[in-house]
Amino acid sequence: KGYERSNADFCLYYVWRHGRLLIFATWVDDIVVCGEEQDIKAFEADIKQAFEAKSEPVFNEYVGNHITINRGDDGIAAVKFTQPVLIQKLSDNFTPISSRMPKTPALPGSNLCKGDDTGTLTGDQATRYRSLTATCMYMMQWSRPDIYQATRSLARYMHNPNESHDKALNWLLSYVTATKNRGLLLKPDRVWDGSADFQWTISGRSDSNYAADIDDRRSVTGCRTFLNGAPVMFRSATQRFVTLSVTEAESAAGVTEAQDMLYAYNILKSLGLKVELPMILEMDNKGAVDLANSWSVGGRTRHIDVRMHFLRELKSQGLLVIKHVPGDDNDADIFTKNTTAAVFNKHVRNFVGNDEYVEVEVQDNPPS
Repeated sequence: KGYERSNADFCLYYVWRHGRLLIFATWVDDIVVCGEEQDIKAFEADIKQAFEAKSEPVFNEYVGNHITINRGDDGIAAVKFTQPVLIQKLSDNFTPISSRMPKTPALPGSNLCKGDDTGTLTGDQATRYRSLTATCMYMMQWSRPDIYQATRSLARYMHNPNESHDKALNWLLSYVTATKNRGLLLKPDRVWDGSADFQWTISGRSDSNYAADIDDRRSVTGCRTFLNGAPVMFRSATQRFVTLSVTEAESAAGVTEAQDMLYAYNILKSLGLKVELPMILEMDNKGAVDLANSWSVGGRTRHIDVRMHFLRELKSQGLLVIKHVPGDDNDADIFTKNTTAAVFNKHVRNFVGNDEYVEVEVQDNPPS
């Protein structure tokens, strides 16, 4: 039928017809298609010639996500993702232990650890912990970037949770169920004109929390990728190796973010679209920024030459430029640590917008 598969993502297909782009993505047997109305109708006819298929007239649901689209007077659409079914599942399995709603997904400044063998959850308690944490893990990827850091921390102890972990889970559930209308918001800063010559912008920020894990002293990577000002990728992840300094940990986080930015870049290029170069990667550690912007090797950084050279090579190829961003302005911070409510509310709006919960007076104290 003339459709082509993206070389960057094999579940993404596209076709250019009469200067118009149509794309569709597959999730097992569910397909979401975007394009001009006449092209979508032609695609629907092609699909129904080959398969038994039904189409939904309104795009408001996809693989467990409720999707709300609002278009402003400037023509820019704001697309919001929520998962009310999973929120209801959490509510059905959780009774708030206090009328006070925590305004952050975790107790500010808290840091979970294995602990000793006292207070270990068993039987139904352990099953509940694993089930509800797994539900939060699914939500954090698709509709709730605000709970990514707290959920990642809980997921590290699913094999042997204890009472302190369960208390942190209850805090998270209190927050999630109280902010049930919160969700990922995609609102780009400009409208695509539909042409292949349009210059798309990709930007990224990274952060790390050095030696944050009390048990194995691994650092935490946090990063996010914006496409035309909208958050399309974000992550909170424990680094797979022990770093020997804050600068090394920050550099490792920067490399992870650069990989995500390259993925977004390759997606757009595979569709025949153009990306404004160089892409901008921002980090709040001046040592890591200076290392990426120089070719020096020595001192306590000689052992990280492979990762550092990766960033340097991207820069020399004109794909990437590495800049410094003040720590207070780095919104990737909420993916590396349990911040205060003031910091959390400052940054979370970049991912969920100025929703009904952002301006509420914050409460850092845990439910008692």
